[in-house]
Amino acid sequence: MEARSVLWVVQQASMEMGLSKPVDAVANSDLTVQQLVALLNRAGMEMSLGFPWQQLTKEWNLSLVEGQSGYSVPGDWNYFLDQTQWDRTNNWPLLGPKSAQEWQALKSGFTPSGPRLRYRVVGGKFEVFPSDGIGGLNIVMEYVSDAWLADSATANTFYSSIQADEDIVLFDPWVIVAFLKLKFWEAKGLDTTAYTKDFMGIWEARVSKNKGAPILSLAPMPSSHLLNMGNVPDTGYGV
Repeated sequence: MEARSVLWVVQQASMEMGLSKPVDAVANSDLTVQQLVALLNRAGMEMSLGFPWQQLTKEWNLSLVEGQSGYSVPGDWNYFLDQTQWDRTNNWPLLGPKSAQEWQALKSGFTPSGPRLRYRVVGGKFEVFPSDGIGGLNIVMEYVSDAWLADSATANTFYSSIQADEDIVLFDPWVIVAFLKLKFWEAKGLDTTAYTKDFMGIWEARVSKNKGAPILSLAPMPSSHLLNMGNVPDTGYGV
């Protein structure tokens, strides 16, 4: 799918709705174009939250510091993907995210079984427990970025809100055009039935293709009596 700019999205949505095609967007003084840019910002934010798009998924490497329990999340962090938090030093997963109740129990002296770290995310911090004996551990996880735009001139520069007409939209352009039309029609208080149907159809089609699906086997499942990640307790293999 060819990458498209902010200006292209605004122009395409305008023409599909029967509006005049603007020559620019961000610096345009026309109130309708300004509204389209504002709604495009809103649409981009909502789309980044609505699905873990592969083009927004990143890996975060964290080196733990002895005695430090809290670590600031990446600047473009939107949300973590659960079950991707791994201690690569010891080759086992972290346990979490823990609820507020579970976390307070841990901090109040409840002694967990087993050596694995517990974690939660609160106040823009990734917190681990315990904080002693963790110095140098390499923790890795995946997260979804809120930066849905790329600078057209500078490599590896991304934004979470529109900066210029030339900014590249990282989403499928036809999905966000459909969403922008729906947003505009909603803002005008008009009947959105047709635009909602159009958006949901293309959204579902693109979501289903955005990430690969596992191969399903019709063969009988193997017995689970062998030790594996699903049946090994946190205390280890019984030693």
